[in-house]
Amino acid sequence: MKEHNKNPFVGIAKFLISLGLAMLIAKLDLLQLGSLTEYYRWEMILVFFGVWSLVSLEFVSSVILFAVGIYFLMPDMHTQLAPVYKQIYWPVVMVLAGVAFMLRPLVKRFR
Repeated sequence: MKEHNKNPFVGIAKFLISLGLAMLIAKLDLLQLGSLTEYYRWEMILVFFGVWSLVSLEFVSSVILFAVGIYFLMPDMHTQLAPVYKQIYWPVVMVLAGVAFMLRPLVKRFR
């Protein structure tokens, strides 16, 4: 059975933190996509929910959402990665997802 948070505004706070981080990434052009309108696409929705999952300490879903979102954003980024990064991208994602699965019980214990 899930424990109820004592603070009813935790969900709203996580949403606002995630939205603020996503807007900061877009305004500062950290992914080097170009104009601001390039950030408002379906791939960025995946990255946004990845940030939200990370703030919620859901590491497995955040790794998966970030990986899929960034993978589809890569062709449109002005900075292109070397071919070796494209070859090791999904294996590294699988390793990170495995590590996230291993950390999951530890995170639940400390909540």
